[in-house]
Amino acid sequence: MSEIVEITGLGAEGDGVATNAAGAPIFIPQALPGERWQVEEGYAPEPVELRPDRRRPPDPDDEPCGGCVARHMPLAMYQEWKREFLVRALRQQNISADIQPLITVSEHTRRRATFNARRIRGAMRIGYHGRRSHDLVAAEDCPVLDKRIVELLPALAQLASVVAGQEEETRVAITLTDTGADVDLEGNERALSAAARAKIGEITGAARMARVSVGGVPVIERQAPVLQFAGKAVTPPPGAFLQAVPEAEQAMIDLVTAALGKAKQVGDLFCGLGTLTLPIAQKARVTAFDADRNAIAALNEAQRKNQGLKPFTAKPRDLFRDALSPMEMKDLDAVVLDPPRAGAKAQCERLAQSKVKRVVMVSCNPATLARDLRILIDGGYRLDAITPIDQFLYSPHLEAVAALTR
Repeated sequence: MSEIVEITGLGAEGDGVATNAAGAPIFIPQALPGERWQVEEGYAPEPVELRPDRRRPPDPDDEPCGGCVARHMPLAMYQEWKREFLVRALRQQNISADIQPLITVSEHTRRRATFNARRIRGAMRIGYHGRRSHDLVAAEDCPVLDKRIVELLPALAQLASVVAGQEEETRVAITLTDTGADVDLEGNERALSAAARAKIGEITGAARMARVSVGGVPVIERQAPVLQFAGKAVTPPPGAFLQAVPEAEQAMIDLVTAALGKAKQVGDLFCGLGTLTLPIAQKARVTAFDADRNAIAALNEAQRKNQGLKPFTAKPRDLFRDALSPMEMKDLDAVVLDPPRAGAKAQCERLAQSKVKRVVMVSCNPATLARDLRILIDGGYRLDAITPIDQFLYSPHLEAVAALTR
């Protein structure tokens, strides 16, 4: 049975939401509120009446990857849709906040990406998984990738072909650094033959990559990859975590350092490579912790090689299993947390028992951020400011920085 439905809202995955004649909700990709679409079981929905302000027309032949789901939205609608992730998360935790304007980034600025490579009819193809599928979608027209990554896709496919053998699929991670691309391929470095290593060296040299690793072990390093955090150089270990977009990273640094004010003793928890440690250490003494021992080693090496930093301490520690105690934080004026998507529940429970005056949280998950903010607020902190950052354009992912004082 065919019927025409009116789109009344947007879902969390960017789909248009409507209600069919039976009263059941239906979700239509690429549809927008105010539009009318024809739906029929067994057939793809078709537009009947479209908004004139949409940015892209619906394309039944469009095969989007699993990332970009909102390129068709008008700008104001898109920004409100993004902001609403944070609004809903805070509301669910009964947190009232004056949310700052959404900070956005430009297209073609993403410096880090992970692709999937697979042999298809004898040829190695590289791209992203399709939306809700394992189909491979080419990345040549990706609107968010730095164009230098797009230019390297053929070389990445060649590397995957050398490493993958007859494996069904291989993950290929690439990060653009100041000295060239840093690439890490899924696989076993020990299994590479001399001929395979020579071929990797040939591809790496022709593409002017800085380093190629397999399974986290460097195979070829033409020169050390170098990243800059507030003007301070770090050489990352293979596969190290890094903020995806330099514009977003700088916004985070600016918000965090401003929120810290004149703090002299700062704890940087889940510090990674030192994205925040190094900027903070230009004005304050820092004690930094992260579970990634290789990242901690890189950060300590950066301390030895960079001038103009206050002395800081960086130590490996799993803060999920062994959160800092109130006693360990007694000399800290402020604590910065930048946890993964799981958030920092255990550490926030300890912070709520401490006397630390300032807390700044950087988060990539509004739901766990709101949960952790609730813990801190119940422990005597006040939420002073919270700023959403749209680092992952056109996707349902949102970053945020929250500043609290006791």
